[in-house]
Amino acid sequence: MAISHLSSGEVASLLPLGDMLEQTPTTALFKEERLEVMRIVLPAGTGMPVHAVDGPVTVQCIEGEVDLEMNEGHQILRTGDLVYLASGVPHALTSFQNSSILVTVVLARAAELQGIAGERRKHHDDNLETKWPENE
Repeated sequence: MAISHLSSGEVASLLPLGDMLEQTPTTALFKEERLEVMRIVLPAGTGMPVHAVDGPVTVQCIEGEVDLEMNEGHQILRTGDLVYLASGVPHALTSFQNSSILVTVVLARAAELQGIAGERRKHHDDNLETKWPENE
């Protein structure tokens, strides 16, 4: 079943989920040709392995506490914190506690940023299934 995205002008709540976090799925709020916005839910101890995206990304912690690992080391994101990552920056996420984050991705056209993220590029589809290269 395809996820229903927001329509132009439709409002979505991004308040902390609190006790409902573990029952709430990760959701693509909307996806256009050049922009995707997702609310990613990370129960305590879960995360996303190292990946990179062909386009700039922002990650904002809505609730909880998340470790953002990058080449430069680690950044701890707490409620209200926002971080910007340039195109192709490898990163991983691990939640220390039940967390939700707002991720905004500028989707580059292949001809514009061809191969910036290389083999570790992460792809999102409308069902938010993560696909990894066969050798990982």
